Amino acid sequence: MSSPRAGTESSRERIVALVLLLQRAYSDARPLTQDEIVHDLKIDEYPATSKAPKKVSAYLGNDTAIRQKFERDKARIRDLGFQIETVTRPDDLIGYQIDPSSGYSAPIHFTPEERRVVATALGFCGFGKSGAFSVFNDGPAGDGGLEFSAFLTPAIRAIKVRRRLSFEYQSSVRKERVVEPFEILHEAGRSYLVAREVGAGLIKGYRFSRMTSMPVVLHEDFVADTATVELAATWHPQFQKRPIPIDVVVLTNHDYAELLVRQFHGATAAKKKDGRVEVGITFDSPHTALRFVLEGAERVRLVSPKALVKELKVWLDHVNHGKTPSVSAIKFATIASGDVLGQTLQLLHAVYNSEDGLRVSELAKRFSLELDVVRSIMGRLVTMEPMVDAFDGAMSFPARVIKECDDWDNEDADDSIYRAEFVGDDDEPSPFMWRDLFELNVALREASRLFEDPAILSSIEKIEEVASHFMRIEHPHNEQMLSAVYEAVTKREQLKIMYSSGTSESAEERCIEPSQAKVLNGHTYVRAFCLNRNDWRTFRVDRIAAVLAKSLVVEDRGKDPVPNWLTAVGEEGDEVVVVVEGHTRYLFEPLPGAQWTSLSDGRLAVRFRVADTDFLDHLMLLAGSGAVVATDQYYRAGHDLANRILTQL
Repeated sequence: MSSPRAGTESSRERIVALVLLLQRAYSDARPLTQDEIVHDLKIDEYPATSKAPKKVSAYLGNDTAIRQKFERDKARIRDLGFQIETVTRPDDLIGYQIDPSSGYSAPIHFTPEERRVVATALGFCGFGKSGAFSVFNDGPAGDGGLEFSAFLTPAIRAIKVRRRLSFEYQSSVRKERVVEPFEILHEAGRSYLVAREVGAGLIKGYRFSRMTSMPVVLHEDFVADTATVELAATWHPQFQKRPIPIDVVVLTNHDYAELLVRQFHGATAAKKKDGRVEVGITFDSPHTALRFVLEGAERVRLVSPKALVKELKVWLDHVNHGKTPSVSAIKFATIASGDVLGQTLQLLHAVYNSEDGLRVSELAKRFSLELDVVRSIMGRLVTMEPMVDAFDGAMSFPARVIKECDDWDNEDADDSIYRAEFVGDDDEPSPFMWRDLFELNVALREASRLFEDPAILSSIEKIEEVASHFMRIEHPHNEQMLSAVYEAVTKREQLKIMYSSGTSESAEERCIEPSQAKVLNGHTYVRAFCLNRNDWRTFRVDRIAAVLAKSLVVEDRGKDPVPNWLTAVGEEGDEVVVVVEGHTRYLFEPLPGAQWTSLSDGRLAVRFRVADTDFLDHLMLLAGSGAVVATDQYYRAGHDLANRILTQL
């Protein structure tokens, strides 16, 4: 019986070989039939029974098992964003091929200065381990604050080539959508495909997190007039053809009033005799105004308009009320094991992107892998010769991985160098998938808010030259202190700040020593040692009201005990299950580590961890009647908070 490790390694090489082989089939205009692939594709034997690599068939077993394995492999390749084309060959047989441009962008050559700013930007905002961080940085990737989706790859390609896109989408119901894509909007940490619905002709935004199948780039081209393109460029999640402005007046304390005036353009404030502050803000719609009041919770008391006060009372009466199935009856899919194809391609891309090659120890450090695992993966890439006996050896790859040993007599323990050798200049593979360009673009634009550097702009220009102007980024949150905080990180400064936490009534003075800044869900967070608490804490930058003083750090605080501090909330606390209506799903989607499943009545269930009950109370307040806690321990979440707000009214 084969071991699990043997199965994983054989699967890894078989799928990677199939991806590279079908790309070569496209380049050579020689699509391969299923029979040719199944009969002739060879991989290294594992575990090895001889010193020299021994080739064995990649697909073993009876006809049914082989066909099933081949179909599973195609599905896994598609899940990574590659589009496998089915074509009829001149001999009338059905062949398969992969257009490399379905997954990869054209190569982008960054200068050393541009590589430096890209590396810095990816540390501030990116996909983390799932992204391009390890292609540019020597150290391992931490947790990423940018929402990852393999669905970005076909979407960006469809935008560039102006072709229709089809995918399944979950809104109130799940159904297939066929759209004409214009751009990707990244706002408040969420990514939307802005597209025209085929047939209806409406401009809509589609959350990538709600797509339930890999988008397919169709063969139909489309055109759009200038007016339609301009309309798509104005779409946002609160888009309304006819805005209905609404003036809202709330009472709050002095510190929170200052925060509101900073965050909302045009807001006015007037101090009352009792010391409270009256704040007036104009919103585009009643819905946006209600959301603002709910986010303020007990820190604000709604004064006017009366219609909104009435709507708020109805909302509060329905917070976390309703029926749910028992938690034991709600089934969530098991978490999938590591993606061996994605992991292998990341290693391969890093080698492609390094002119001098990378050592085993460097790859192990970058990707947080054991040395022996790196040797195994890279060793199999070195000896990979699929279909070596077929077509007179014509099916070769555009690049070979070359291994250089310092001590060939001790090869198994040597810190060998792996580098790529390209067949020709025209065959140079790109280390970037289309989704990588999305990550780089967002990261660089976020970094431009931290510091000015011509290399940032030139890097963005190179990306958009390859991918066209495929995205729009908006920052709805006012983070006036961001530059000061990031300067403190780079210069190792201690800051004295005025800070308002998520639930506190007033701002308090804190002394902090910032060590890292990262973006999550559209907000910038700074990790710092807090002298008031004598411990490491995480602060949201837009809640810093002022920097009162700064000085150099004089004491070593040691290593932060929580390396993945940005998403640690997803790994700690009690497990909670909430049943969610489709229209409130957006509130729960950003939760780190959240798992989803569909229920028979059309609702959704989400499972996540909660380390702070106040956080769950506020989450249920925002959801109103659109979510109900199924976990018995927290069946009253949000009730007391809603009642206290009702009392204020």
